[in-house]
Amino acid sequence: MGFWDRMKEVLDKSIETSKDVLIKAKEKAQELGEKGVLKYEIMQLEKNAEKKLALLGAKTFELLVKEDKNSISKSTQGVKEILEDIMNIEEKIDGKEEALKNL
Repeated sequence: MGFWDRMKEVLDKSIETSKDVLIKAKEKAQELGEKGVLKYEIMQLEKNAEKKLALLGAKTFELLVKEDKNSISKSTQGVKEILEDIMNIEEKIDGKEEALKNL
């Protein structure tokens, strides 16, 4: 085998290796991008849950103190809806965290 044939063979192998590296880098970048998006979505959901919890506290205060109710329950009008929102957010967070684990 001549010098030029060996050089062609080396260059062909080098090009093939570069393609493999680029494909793997692309896959890793995509994976990191997906993880970043999921983490951001989880953070947004957690902030939304915090707001709903504050709203629940405010509603509880309103009912017990301002409206002088003796007690409230999870079926109390106003409380029920906020609790449902919080539970839906919790379910969404669980789903996003599971998807994050699976990446």
